[in-house]
Amino acid sequence: MNNDQGFQSARWGGLAFAFGNVLFVVNKLNEMSRLFLGRWMPDMISGQNLGLILLGQVALILGYAAYYQFYSQRVGQPGKYALRLLSGGGIVLAIGHVSFMSALAPYIPLAIVPHIEYLFLLVIIGLLLLLSGLIWFGILNLRQPMVSRWQWLPLATGLMGFIGFIIFSGEEITAIFLVFRTLFAFGLIGLGLSLWLEKPALSVPNAEIAGNLKIG
Repeated sequence: MNNDQGFQSARWGGLAFAFGNVLFVVNKLNEMSRLFLGRWMPDMISGQNLGLILLGQVALILGYAAYYQFYSQRVGQPGKYALRLLSGGGIVLAIGHVSFMSALAPYIPLAIVPHIEYLFLLVIIGLLLLLSGLIWFGILNLRQPMVSRWQWLPLATGLMGFIGFIIFSGEEITAIFLVFRTLFAFGLIGLGLSLWLEKPALSVPNAEIAGNLKIG
């Protein structure tokens, strides 16, 4: 794959990432309507929507892979470590969510059923890796910008996720949890759009030509 093809695939991965996180927002519209508007509405995405959920999780996996593919070429070793945590954690989280879809229950081997609850560890581990990588990458990005737009967004998104899922998460869904969950989701949508809007980095010869034109 040449550089142009890799760049284009990363951009489309950013769009897929944004789409997957739009579904992440839509998944809790019924709870937001109940808590913020006092109105009941049907669940837009339930565990029975096998195709839609799989589509969303595949879009997220492609997006996390594209995010690493693109930005790992712009960072030093610490940035690569942060991106591996971010992208790897996000992929593990997406796989963990798929394992809890009720529509998959008929296809799970009976020998695995008693141990299925342990797959929730994938969600916990994936979330912790994702948030730690996102916050770390966000700090590095503020010190030396690697994202062309909205340099504050990776760190802000990581912090929203940490506050929502670590501090205010519980057995019951609360309004404050939904606020930070929604801000986290919109931050991830923004990260996908920023990847979609990225421009290819100038190669060394092109950079020298651009510099000479400015000097002239």
